[in-house]
Amino acid sequence: MPGLITHQRIFVESVKSLKKQKHPNYATHLLDIQFANQQFSSSAMTGLLIPNLFDYIPGKRDIFFGNTIKHLLHSDDGIAIINYMVSTVLKHSSGEPNEWLYYQKGFLYGYIAHWVVDALFHPFVFYWSGFPTFKDNRVTLYRNQHLLFEYTIDQYMAYFFNSEPFDYNLEAMLPEKGSVQYRAIKDLLATALAHTNSSLKITTPVLPCTTYDMFDIAIKSVPVVYTIKKTRSLRFIKLLRFFEKRFYSDFLVRYPDGRRINRHILNLHRERWFIPTGEIGLHYESVDDLFRIARDKTVRIWTQIEEFFTQKQNISLQQLSLVLEFANAYTGKKGFSLDKMTQQNPIRLRN
Repeated sequence: MPGLITHQRIFVESVKSLKKQKHPNYATHLLDIQFANQQFSSSAMTGLLIPNLFDYIPGKRDIFFGNTIKHLLHSDDGIAIINYMVSTVLKHSSGEPNEWLYYQKGFLYGYIAHWVVDALFHPFVFYWSGFPTFKDNRVTLYRNQHLLFEYTIDQYMAYFFNSEPFDYNLEAMLPEKGSVQYRAIKDLLATALAHTNSSLKITTPVLPCTTYDMFDIAIKSVPVVYTIKKTRSLRFIKLLRFFEKRFYSDFLVRYPDGRRINRHILNLHRERWFIPTGEIGLHYESVDDLFRIARDKTVRIWTQIEEFFTQKQNISLQQLSLVLEFANAYTGKKGFSLDKMTQQNPIRLRN
């Protein structure tokens, strides 16, 4: 269950920074024009949500990282999925620009922004929130801590980053069912998933008596889930705590009170930390530092991708891997998932 406020704020700042580039070129100019288009920018907002979309479907979590499809979208296979999307958009770009293309291309840029932010923030979050190991396999405890950590960052980004509150808009990330935008985005994601794993059919109706598929249900679930997570009703909180004592669910993990978040975990004092995969090198970055790094990298990667589109040049999987820099949205490093992470220094949080 992601920190969508953080994703949205970094995205907004990335779009703004296109106008502030020291050495702007044709690609940054084109990006600035495209993001000014409502069809393009609204789809990009949806792209920020989609990599985590399937975590909003109720059900058992068999792995620490959440829903199986969500895990696939963030793992090593995620690069192949993005590569398929890039190829699809490039193919549609061969003719005159149209509504379908704008929706899919905007979605792609939002999706890439999500990937970059995750690859930079996840190692930080894993190190300070912890993760299950063979010696300590308390999956639900670490899942709870991971979500609380991300929600604390979200509240910081909503109220305190740069001493400016952020007007977060969840509705802007949700396409209207049945619209051209909805169909274009669903088509791009469904075909990319099926191309990578033919058994993944997110557009098949969940029940014979309904037209709703997995994608539809997940989109419908997002506002409901966030209503639960951000409730301040004392009666409802009491009910949620009653269930918390009896079983674990991602949907019971609430956002902390924005006025009382634990800022110590944000590393604003810049304490030394390590990449969980054990990579050589020391890190002192705070959440503020990671925000700026993510913003700048997002713009740089957008620019490189736009240059490929401008030149109508096919991009290979290997080229895309070099452009994206991060081969895995969890660890940033190909072949390194949960079972190969070693470094952690968890700080316990309470809901």
